[in-house]
Amino acid sequence: MTKLMRCLRESSIEAFVLSLEIINKLSISYRLQTFAFLFCNAWELLLKAKLVADKRKIFYRKKRGKPRLSLSLDDCLARLFTDASDPIKLNIERVAELRNNAMHLVIPAVPPDVMALFQAGVINYCNKLREWLGVEISQRIPLGMMSLVYDVDPSAHSLDGALLKRKVPSQSLIWLKAFQDSVRAQADDLGTARDQFYIPINLNLALVKNPKAADVLLSPGPGGKEAILVEVPKNPDTTHPYRQKDVIAAVNSRITAPHAINSYDLLCVRKVYNIGAKAEFYYKSKFASPQYSGAFVDWIVEECEKNPDFFTVAKTKCKAG
Repeated sequence: MTKLMRCLRESSIEAFVLSLEIINKLSISYRLQTFAFLFCNAWELLLKAKLVADKRKIFYRKKRGKPRLSLSLDDCLARLFTDASDPIKLNIERVAELRNNAMHLVIPAVPPDVMALFQAGVINYCNKLREWLGVEISQRIPLGMMSLVYDVDPSAHSLDGALLKRKVPSQSLIWLKAFQDSVRAQADDLGTARDQFYIPINLNLALVKNPKAADVLLSPGPGGKEAILVEVPKNPDTTHPYRQKDVIAAVNSRITAPHAINSYDLLCVRKVYNIGAKAEFYYKSKFASPQYSGAFVDWIVEECEKNPDFFTVAKTKCKAG
């Protein structure tokens, strides 16, 4: 991996994570414009990283006396998505259109069809990041961040509602309505490829005994079809509370072995069984040490019970490469 490709990749991921942080903060009134800007920036950098990986140029021909310029988002898309009807390409183009126009408008809320466009784009980015560069976004951020936060009161975001009519200038409302109508029509025309372009978010309230215990919410689409799965965001300090020394102490207290395990034993298990790629066991933020779940401790104990030489085998495999 070249230094340029690595810088493009990391900058792209940083812009993407920032876009999620902004869109998921309901208290920020400028979140639509900010998300669109960062989202497009993240895609442009990702596309350029892919072009570099394919040993293709990302700069225009330099003109004498002019600064060197890199490819625009549109030109990057044209090089990597040759099919003009590709739903992923269409999604990026519509968000870019929103970015270009929304910068000149006052929009203090995110309308439903715009949020559906954003949600599909978020999933598309994660899939292409994995496909093109082999990066799992789940190793960088909690998966719950990718389920965009939406207000449970539809009237607060409806362009026909009295609330937005009071807050949004008439010219902004006219443009947004036309934009939403065209996005919805475009989604209908895509048929089975619709989910890569547009994922509507439906929220329903229900009385349950313990809502805080829920890990997943299911909301059926029209007629019980096209169900959308939404993961409830979780706090990694709750789901993955163990540091390395905590895992070692917990395992040693539960297994019977000739020798207590140490950090090297755990490192070998991590490498041999690719624990870093298993979100149910492992979490690593950008600014902190790795964290582990209780399920990881249980898994180690179970493996030791099945095979007393579990750690010995892991160390042997690790040394063998």
